[in-house]
Amino acid sequence: MTMTSSSNEIYLAAIEGGGTTFVVSVARVVPLHEAIVTPTAATGNNNNGILQIGPTTLQILHTTTIPSPENATSTSNNSTPDRILDETCAFLRRHLPSDNGKYSAVGIATFGPAGVNPTRTKDYGTILAGSPKREWRGVDLLTPIARACGLGDDGGGGKRVAVVGFDTDVNAPALAEFRHRRYLQEQQQQQQKRRTRQSPSPDNNNDDKPLTSLSYVTIGTGVGVGLVLNSQPIHGLLHPEGGHVAIRPLEGDAFAGYSWGAERSPYGGVGTVEGVTSSVALTERLLQMEEEEDGVGGDYAAITTTTTTDARKREVLATLPDDHPVWNHASNAIANLCVSLLLLTSCQKIVLGGGIMKRGILYDMVRRRAWTLLNGYLDSVEELSSEERLKDVIVEGSWEEVGSGLVGAF
Repeated sequence: MTMTSSSNEIYLAAIEGGGTTFVVSVARVVPLHEAIVTPTAATGNNNNGILQIGPTTLQILHTTTIPSPENATSTSNNSTPDRILDETCAFLRRHLPSDNGKYSAVGIATFGPAGVNPTRTKDYGTILAGSPKREWRGVDLLTPIARACGLGDDGGGGKRVAVVGFDTDVNAPALAEFRHRRYLQEQQQQQQKRRTRQSPSPDNNNDDKPLTSLSYVTIGTGVGVGLVLNSQPIHGLLHPEGGHVAIRPLEGDAFAGYSWGAERSPYGGVGTVEGVTSSVALTERLLQMEEEEDGVGGDYAAITTTTTTDARKREVLATLPDDHPVWNHASNAIANLCVSLLLLTSCQKIVLGGGIMKRGILYDMVRRRAWTLLNGYLDSVEELSSEERLKDVIVEGSWEEVGSGLVGAF
């Protein structure tokens, strides 16, 4: 079914591309004059399909997950790149605006490494050869999606359309989180100035530093890091790949690294953030622990091969209690990454998201471990002067119900 629209309305399409599932959404930009229930500033979204991103209000009209949860757990293979892209494009075509047959813009936020430099037309919009997800290597996401949105007939294969955005699923939400939090900060500062003018007091001051830097970290099947520094997203030789930095494992940790690290992964996937705290790594660690406890031995290599190719195997993590040892390893790896980000970039906010962070206890565990690892080195910085203050630095995402990755695509 196509959408009925007037020529002055703006309809947007957004795709969050994961290695096993895509989330696809269509939204309408709500005009400023239109009366509508807005979400609270704290969450950025509400139950009426209204989403706030800084000063912009969106009305979410249609959303789907591909493959659907029931199909993702079936025995048939519904997660191949061709199947996922075909269903994504079909969904977008089904909800095209009726007046002109195209969206105003489309954004794609995908797992990496991906070709995000539009001047490199050979690989722009594609998954690069270094991806641990072998079946996705070289797959062109941008061209079929742009065409399905009615935005690909530009003579350039749909790859250079100004209203088609393509970035990683961490850089895109990093920029969205930054703009949203910066907007809220500016609003709060304006309100404080008005209160100060009305009731002058020596206790009223507005010394908050302007937000100019933020890091967004997603921990799921893999681990990704997006960076905004000096109010700009970072794109250098490629894009940040902070999930592959080396960490200091917990004492006595004998885990040999996740199976994805065997090919094209820095450090062979041993002792890295992703090699320890991704859902693949945590599941393989759990299997190894169970094998050792049972004294079975078994073919661990064969077990890990099935684990990495079958998302159903990783669902076991959701059944573990909060005091299971795997969460100690996970929080240590994430805390190592946070410390590295603070030391290297001095970013003001580190936003943690992704499927693993749905385990709520991890936030305090990460802050506690990061405070220990910092060892008092940055105590002179007010925001880092105590473990309690880290609650304002290492934070949850603004759009937990929707997901920062999808929001970033808008």
